[in-house]
Amino acid sequence: MKVQIEKMLSLIRKGQVAEGEIEALISRLKAALAENTAQGKELGPYIRLIKQAQKAQARPTGLSWLPLLKGSLAIGHKPGGKLSFAGLQAEGVTAVLTLLQEKEGALLIGQQVQKAGMGWIWFPFSASRPHTGEAAQEVITLYEEMEALLAGGGRLYIHCSAGIHRTGMITYGLLRYLGQGEADARESLLRLRSVTAEQAGEERLTWGDQFARG
Repeated sequence: MKVQIEKMLSLIRKGQVAEGEIEALISRLKAALAENTAQGKELGPYIRLIKQAQKAQARPTGLSWLPLLKGSLAIGHKPGGKLSFAGLQAEGVTAVLTLLQEKEGALLIGQQVQKAGMGWIWFPFSASRPHTGEAAQEVITLYEEMEALLAGGGRLYIHCSAGIHRTGMITYGLLRYLGQGEADARESLLRLRSVTAEQAGEERLTWGDQFARG
């Protein structure tokens, strides 16, 4: 039974096991433990592991992907929960850009991203105190890294907490940096995520215009 459970755990994490089968497996484990309590040490921990794998399984992300250079871009809220790390990995994400502060759990997200086999870029950002003046060079350096990633065929996911204000600012600025005009960049943002385009705010998006090239 132990070998069977190990195989099932791997399949559950990949989202390849139906909910009914998972519940049936948990029920069989509970029944085996009730019948022979001596197996508790060996089989007991598997119930917890199965439930963890069930929670982390690769569910469809529902993200909208925008082709950029030779790669593609998607945006949204922070991963974990409904938007699982396994789901991002299954969708081919090669790198995740986190705009959260350390106190918002950025480092934990970074650990989970890297554990799932994806690259992680951390750029703590504030929508109320965005980079301006000399500090704007830090944003340009970030955009250079993102441009190289996309030019290499990467699939990049950008997020903050809700995926609206900070995500909207950085994404719009990136689109302008990559050569899109104001109207096209706004249209691209709408295609990526309508709630972000509609709620990011005019002043925040205008901040991104300073990074337009050409």
